[in-house]
Amino acid sequence: MSLKPKHFHELLGYKFIIPPYQRGYRWDKEQVEALLEDFKDFIISVRKARISKGLVDSFYCLQPLTVVNAGEKDTYHIIDGQQRLTTIYLLLTYLKNNRNFQIYSLSMPSRKVQDEYLSKNLFLDPESDYRANIDNFYIHQAYSAITAWFDRNDNETIKQEFCNLLVSKPMFEGDILNDVRIIWYEISGQTALQAFRRLNYGKIPLTSTELVKALLLQGDISDDRQSVSQSATYRRAVEWDMMEHTLQNPYLWSMLVDSDDRPTNHLELVIDFVADNKNALMTDPVNNRPMFARKDRRQQTDKDSRDYFNYNVINEYLRRGGQKAADEIWNDIRDTFNLITNWFDNRLWFHLIGLLRIVQDRKPSRRDFLKLIYQLSSDNGQPVSRPVFTDRLTKLIGQSIRLTGDDSLGSIAYGVDNQKIIKILKAHNVLTAIEDETENNRFAFHLFEYFNVTSLEHIHPQNITTDATYDDFCNWFSTRCNDYANLNDSDWHTIVRNMHVSDDTEADETETIGRLKSETDGAIKTIGRLIVSSKSYHDDQNRQALEEPIRILDRLFGDLSGISETQLHSISNLSLVDGATNSALQNYFLNKKRSILMERHNRCGTSPRNGTYVPPATRKVFNKDYSRESPGDMRLWRPEDRKLYFNSIENAYNYFLNQID
Repeated sequence: MSLKPKHFHELLGYKFIIPPYQRGYRWDKEQVEALLEDFKDFIISVRKARISKGLVDSFYCLQPLTVVNAGEKDTYHIIDGQQRLTTIYLLLTYLKNNRNFQIYSLSMPSRKVQDEYLSKNLFLDPESDYRANIDNFYIHQAYSAITAWFDRNDNETIKQEFCNLLVSKPMFEGDILNDVRIIWYEISGQTALQAFRRLNYGKIPLTSTELVKALLLQGDISDDRQSVSQSATYRRAVEWDMMEHTLQNPYLWSMLVDSDDRPTNHLELVIDFVADNKNALMTDPVNNRPMFARKDRRQQTDKDSRDYFNYNVINEYLRRGGQKAADEIWNDIRDTFNLITNWFDNRLWFHLIGLLRIVQDRKPSRRDFLKLIYQLSSDNGQPVSRPVFTDRLTKLIGQSIRLTGDDSLGSIAYGVDNQKIIKILKAHNVLTAIEDETENNRFAFHLFEYFNVTSLEHIHPQNITTDATYDDFCNWFSTRCNDYANLNDSDWHTIVRNMHVSDDTEADETETIGRLKSETDGAIKTIGRLIVSSKSYHDDQNRQALEEPIRILDRLFGDLSGISETQLHSISNLSLVDGATNSALQNYFLNKKRSILMERHNRCGTSPRNGTYVPPATRKVFNKDYSRESPGDMRLWRPEDRKLYFNSIENAYNYFLNQID
């Protein structure tokens, strides 16, 4: 074992290997900039010392770098210090432009994509694909932070001084400007894996999944067996990274896991499942209970409170079973991963599993939900047939959305049965995606949850009340005045035919239209007079006087669409959007809402803050796809539109309930 300060320039010809069990690069912008500022502060202190001939630290010292020799000269496995060494590699690559100096190499033999991105300096190309791999994303982000920092400190002097600091060999004793050292901690007599485990076990930054990875990729699980070959270790490492990358697919992940649940390693989902099963097999002979217990997440009040249940279980299982147990656990991980991807690859199962998750009354934990789906897919550990699995999923969804008592699809109403309506509309939207092969293949559960698309939007605008804010009321009034001014002769005759006032059924249409116009003109004048200011609007007497003219305006446009007060709040006039979009749609008619909705939907990928995800059935509603053969007036949500939409909802509802015995 060797612990000593080493001049940093001595490292520039070395080869460093990042072992397969190491975590990926994860420094963010703040950490990168902190290192650069630290270098800069040292350089400035040296400048001041030269001017004043004062004292300064004898050299700049970096934090320890822990390594194990890889069996070749100047070639080392990195045990600790990978993040800082990688960042300085990016910094030196940036500084090398038109300068001639050597840089140490970094390689990741088990991670082909990351190794190529780093070793070939693909991060220098802004067009290179860095988003498909999480390690490459962080490397790209770090290099961008370096270039941006130097842009803000734009002068060649600072760049040259950085080069002197890191690259140049001190010319004489006390040449502090060119003297950067690193604490070199070389461990001998141990494998890289042994050193990694002993150095990192118990440290807060390591997750249980990372420790499990180290266990399964090591070559010394037990002392009484032949070591796993290096090639086998690398194959496992490559397969591990492939599984992790696959599970980071937001469509696959959101099939089983809530979008707010973002562990450092997505493979934790699989490790949880395998560890639970192995723990159940290991019974404590004293109390006849499983060996280990998970921590209650509610008791984990800070980021330093971690549950090492998975590591403890698998470590104990390996201790008992050695290599055979390691192979068994590895096969269990692969089998569980393959099972999940099989569910995902089946388009129907993907939608049914994701829907079952989002219609639960309580959000299930990822562990419990994966266990539930596994139980539905098998009997006594043996997979059931495809039709049986499909029927079980469908049945559970039906049980979750089923209306009970006197409730029916035609009777549930906004303001009373919101949660019931939301569940049914979720099912309707997902079934719409299932049945529409052109629906971009998959329902985007991750976007649905990210934008929280659970707000009930009235398709034909609901009536305004004086409980609205002054600004909202003024917006409503301005919209209605504009709508009124744009009514044509055909609209007026439609209003008369749809009127729900029995006294006018035999009246002459022309006379009725004249009376309605006069009545509406009076209502508009009254409202305009009563809302000249916020103070006037909030006056109790004025609010009472507003009620009748409001009723006249809302009834007029309700009659234009042929919708009654009861129908206004029925499921046939409701759709799912997110809260921000609900506010943006205000009290506009269908054509205006459609324009706003699709504009926000189209911004979903490019400007999420100003965009949204519009689920398929909602899109069909505002495009009037349910009555595409005879859509009629594209401004209005007519009785025939509501009927066809309701029929579609009813069909979806019955699709899921038909599986219930």
